[in-house]
Amino acid sequence: MQLIFGDDSWQMTPWRRGMGPLVAIGGVHVADTAACQLEQELDQLCSDAGFPLGEEFKWSPRDGMWMWANLRSPERERFFQGALTVAGLHGATATIVVADTRCRHANKTSTSCEHDVTTLFLERAENALRAAGTTGVVVIDRPGGNRATGRRFLAACVNTVTRGTAYMVPQHITGVQLADSAYARAYPRLLQLADVVTGCVLAHVAGSIWAPQTFEVIRPLLRSDGRRIGGVGLKVHPDLKYANLYHWLVGDDTWWKGTSGWNLPHPGLPYFRDSGEVSRLQAQRPAG
Repeated sequence: MQLIFGDDSWQMTPWRRGMGPLVAIGGVHVADTAACQLEQELDQLCSDAGFPLGEEFKWSPRDGMWMWANLRSPERERFFQGALTVAGLHGATATIVVADTRCRHANKTSTSCEHDVTTLFLERAENALRAAGTTGVVVIDRPGGNRATGRRFLAACVNTVTRGTAYMVPQHITGVQLADSAYARAYPRLLQLADVVTGCVLAHVAGSIWAPQTFEVIRPLLRSDGRRIGGVGLKVHPDLKYANLYHWLVGDDTWWKGTSGWNLPHPGLPYFRDSGEVSRLQAQRPAG
């Protein structure tokens, strides 16, 4: 069995030309037999870095958190790289879905952008479990808002898993849980690792100059299908606008839609000649 730990993230002002506000959900896939040892090793990394007992780590820690004040660059990048390297040694993989909130939802039944990316994420979780020949539980950090918001979000996830979508018939996801579940309480560091993976990949998709160094450690963890990562370990919606980023960000040379493939970068799509990053002088905002 696998445990899939997920978290969401937003980027309201991307750095790349032509991008609207972005929302993402992503996570790490870990075999249940490896989860306990990985949790312990992540906890030890935190202790070695000086984290107070129970203090969490995040991709973008808030002002006032211990990490914000005490683990700055380059020590922060080294900590992230250490955590991700340990995850890879335990066979962890990653899936991230990013969507431009100005564009039409991928699923007609989605009620919001958050719902839409979560549905796309659950589709890929189901596909990953099917490919591995196993079942799994998805544990998602509680979204922003009150408990009623969390209950509605969970209900939407359960509905997706129960009824399926036009692209996925659920057979391998045995449950979806939020951050107050038993799995979440048992593996808080794995949920925090999901935050780092999602936040970093979203920042890299958005064009942040602070993300590439850590992203290069995440990249080998991204799930793939044959030679492609785009649409599998990294999905950027809508493809018709962002497929060329699969070439620039993860090195794909072909974009597959169903059984049809197009060479990348594709001249008929945006970001054909470059990845659309603005100049470093324009992009220099303080790191979180």
